[in-house]
Amino acid sequence: MEATTLPTRAAGETGALWLGGLRWDATWLIGSAAIVPLVLLFVWAGVPNDLLNLGVTTIVGGPHLFATYSATYMDPRFRRSHRPMLFLVSILVPVGVVWMTLYDFQALMSFFIFAASLHVLQQNAYLADVYRRRGALPERKGARWVDYAFLGLSFYPIASYKLVNGVFRLGDIEILIPPFFRTEATYWVVGIVFAILAAAWVTKTIDERRRGVLNVPKTVLIGVTASIAFTVPLAAGGERLELAFQSVNAWHSIQYLGLVWFIQSLRKQRGQIESPFVRSLFGAGRGGGRYYGFCFVASVTLLAAMVVLSRVDPFGLGAAVAFNRYYYMGVLSCLLIHYALDAWLFMAASFGAAKAEGVPYAAFG
Repeated sequence: MEATTLPTRAAGETGALWLGGLRWDATWLIGSAAIVPLVLLFVWAGVPNDLLNLGVTTIVGGPHLFATYSATYMDPRFRRSHRPMLFLVSILVPVGVVWMTLYDFQALMSFFIFAASLHVLQQNAYLADVYRRRGALPERKGARWVDYAFLGLSFYPIASYKLVNGVFRLGDIEILIPPFFRTEATYWVVGIVFAILAAAWVTKTIDERRRGVLNVPKTVLIGVTASIAFTVPLAAGGERLELAFQSVNAWHSIQYLGLVWFIQSLRKQRGQIESPFVRSLFGAGRGGGRYYGFCFVASVTLLAAMVVLSRVDPFGLGAAVAFNRYYYMGVLSCLLIHYALDAWLFMAASFGAAKAEGVPYAAFG
């Protein structure tokens, strides 16, 4: 996870579009999408659901969510500046997850899959904005919103068809949508709007290339993300569909681990990290082993705690469902806190004049 240099050039200079250089970005942010077909091969080869789910969660999924905490809960400056927000998400999210796990697990899983898809797309919209600012290339009016709309709808043309027809499942759980959306009109509208947006995005891209103002990293990232998001819902069906989405989760998690390492290394270089322990995890010239090791140990510790909790079974769920329910209580509590914090961090860093001291993801300027 090491970058040979941290970016110091001004936006608009030759070669400044890439965050850590072409090789680093291609490895961690864009080229890491190669993990998607690799995971799909395991899906198609018939690897058991539990094994593949646990493997992705343990190796990258769990560690990536704890990476967020290194820039938030573990940062004294962030805690001081955002105490009310941290307090609210720390209380409301776990309470909501536990209640929904006990009383309406299907609704919880439905909310989770929509939140997860939006989170993946928002992360790449944030990266597109970073590339946009670094390039400082002239864009036509509305170009940014074409990028957002095309990217933001890319998961849903195929997914909406499966949702309307009741064949979108996570394991044996059918994912629900509001009854008034369960009509053919939903997927026809989504599909037509997406086709229009795709045509607009391609037209915009050709125009930018013709005018010599094409932002290559941003364009490649959006193209790769939208292509993967559109096709993955086609990759499997029934109880195996959740495994197809694990392929996207694996890419998203690798991308995110690299992104946070780079952001925190920049902040360490600028003296913006107060915690000595957090500073020790990051920095130019330092490999990512200690950083990843911390995130991995935190993830495994959470899973072990859920195993213990399922054995104790304080809610009396019974052996048949105990581990599954307690697993989701723990994992989704931490994961949805991660989503909530990142939703704010990505948005705050993309709009306005945020400073990296208070909004870590504004480190790229």
